[in-house]
Amino acid sequence: MQDYKLIACDMDETALTSDLRLTERTINAMEKAVSAGKHVVFTTGRSYRLTKPYIDMVRGMRYALIGTGATGLDLTEGKTLFRHDIDEETIKWILAASAGYDILPLIFIRNDVLCPSWIAERAEEFHVGKYAESYRRYLDPVENPFPVFMENPQPVEKILLLFTNSMEKEMIYGEIQNLPVSFTSVSDYSLEINANGVSKARGLKLLCSHLGISLSECIAVGDAQNDMELIRNAGLGLAVANSKKALLDIADQVVPSNDEDGVAVAIEQYLL
Repeated sequence: MQDYKLIACDMDETALTSDLRLTERTINAMEKAVSAGKHVVFTTGRSYRLTKPYIDMVRGMRYALIGTGATGLDLTEGKTLFRHDIDEETIKWILAASAGYDILPLIFIRNDVLCPSWIAERAEEFHVGKYAESYRRYLDPVENPFPVFMENPQPVEKILLLFTNSMEKEMIYGEIQNLPVSFTSVSDYSLEINANGVSKARGLKLLCSHLGISLSECIAVGDAQNDMELIRNAGLGLAVANSKKALLDIADQVVPSNDEDGVAVAIEQYLL
């Protein structure tokens, strides 16, 4: 059997249960892998502030890929290994196209997220109700992020636009789809937008270069559209059983669902 050196784990609906927990079995498996000299890496679309509470649960976790692969972090050294941002002018175009629509924007800037003050109260309307408590606990909203950004434009790690209905999503997508960006995930009610060329797979490749290992020595496990390239490129691509069908079709193997400790099983069976 291949001696894998790293496992890249998506978080939501993969390493985390449906109610956003990291189970004791999963934590124990991750820590056992770290103690054995393996790398366990959260590879997530989340921002740093929304990832850190889970990083803190796993002793010895050193690296993380956040913002859908836009940023690589050395958690032990407190260093940013790489960051690929969307330029300010492109973000201005996106915000201008979104003006006048009922949109929930999350603008990832460095370690923060610029978002509106009503984010938790209206999370259910925007189909992200289960994250409301995380938004309350870990984010610092502003009254209106659009003018705040326009007054102090900065490079953006990622922008996530959430919608109450698919028709408005399609209208905005039509206006901005030709911009020089990567749409790392497109669903009925959301647009996940990164800098051109950014993906979880590219982030893992850059981290592997830093570590002096190859992608063939990596396991990746995920559940959704923004994990597909990652699953294809890893030495072993795993899908949790609750994954989208497209991901199940391309995965090398399927492990139990996120509510059945699928990531723990992946570590126990394939990494250790």
